[in-house]
Amino acid sequence: MVDSGHVTATLRLSVGDIRIAHPITVPAGTVPATAVVPALQGLVNAAVAAAEEQSAHAGKSISCRKGCGACCRQLVPISHTEGESLLAVIDALPDSRRAAVGARFAEADAALARAGLRDMLLDPQKRAGKTDRELSIAYFALGIPCPFLEEESCSIHPDRPLVCREYLVTSPAERCAGPAQEGVAPVPVPKISLAARGLQDEADTWFPLALLTVWSRARTTRSLKRTGPDWVQRFLKKLGSR
Repeated sequence: MVDSGHVTATLRLSVGDIRIAHPITVPAGTVPATAVVPALQGLVNAAVAAAEEQSAHAGKSISCRKGCGACCRQLVPISHTEGESLLAVIDALPDSRRAAVGARFAEADAALARAGLRDMLLDPQKRAGKTDRELSIAYFALGIPCPFLEEESCSIHPDRPLVCREYLVTSPAERCAGPAQEGVAPVPVPKISLAARGLQDEADTWFPLALLTVWSRARTTRSLKRTGPDWVQRFLKKLGSR
């Protein structure tokens, strides 16, 4: 359906045991990839809701609560598209909050540089064969809070990254803070966020959210433009190849 320059369609997806039928609306015209991020957020939300329902039917309750920010010290891999979208979120903050967030990003950058992880996380060619899992463990050991974390809660919750939406646990919250996270029981949520990594790039590239402002200064290209439906088709193609 086309209405007021937007196109609405219902996406029917089957990912593992999860089946969803979710309506999404995107601009009909030529737009940067960031314009379809809200639609992708809604799609991930729908998948997460279906996974939560399955978990509840199995007698397992979600233990994640506001104020429990242990997971906000994990490495959060985001796509270039999400990076551009989050930069816009920062730009829209009041001056005082933007300054505070900027200072926290600078602190995270400095901590990763001291640990020798900064360049490795920004450039896949410098990872010396380390797996994403190894990088995640090394990152978590540093205890660096997400720059958007305030009072142990996400200060940009409606705009949080796709991968953050997909992370829920049913185990006791205190286990999430353990160095090896032993005994943590994540809810099996389809990792739809992975398809966003290749939305603008052929390679499935990512960088850590904590280095968003560093990435912003270093990037040499800007967002490509396609029609909204073209972006969605590209996303679905990436999703179908997994």
